[in-house]
Amino acid sequence: MDLTEEMNVTKPFGPTIGEIQVVPEFVKNLNDYSDEIIKDKEKSKNLDAGDTLVGAVTQEISLEKEFFVSKISPYLSNMIAAYMYKSRPDLEIDSIDNFKKKLLINFRQAWIVRQFENEYNPLHFHTGNISGVCYTMLPKDFGKPPQNKKGVNHNGHIQLAHGANIFNCKALELIKPEVGKFILFPNYMLHTVYPFYGPGERRSFSFNADIAIKK
Repeated sequence: MDLTEEMNVTKPFGPTIGEIQVVPEFVKNLNDYSDEIIKDKEKSKNLDAGDTLVGAVTQEISLEKEFFVSKISPYLSNMIAAYMYKSRPDLEIDSIDNFKKKLLINFRQAWIVRQFENEYNPLHFHTGNISGVCYTMLPKDFGKPPQNKKGVNHNGHIQLAHGANIFNCKALELIKPEVGKFILFPNYMLHTVYPFYGPGERRSFSFNADIAIKK
């Protein structure tokens, strides 16, 4: 599967950020799986990843290997390949197919984040080389900011941070979640998720992976 046309790669502040709209089936698979785990109290407890993650949220669910391998990793691997291929023109590899032959991906972790009103993810970074987040469920709106100020409403958004705010190089990138939006970024990229106000669930999928490119 060649996703290079669909993958939009930008460098807002040096590190390469990838963004792509996933196929509806990918979102459905993640939500159906999450709903099954939530209903099963024993599995929900056994797969709780809260102790290993920094989020101050209701629930974080580790994905079982069988589900991840069969439903998630094939499509995710193609997204990673497209992101890496468009990020490394310096390698001068003539096609995505030839690039895939050299690309080695080792998935470390994959999990679901369930966030509700007033919950948040503090500023943090990940392990491995590459990380990402895909939004699978969102509330109707994120509510008004406490002081109802004019301008951008940060509620429920993810913000990436890198370096310092200097001439022609901004330090912050604020991204509004949309169902099916997948953002890929280097593991060291600092990022935070702001709380939102009101009913509904903000659900997302995240992963960490090691990357190597054979010579």
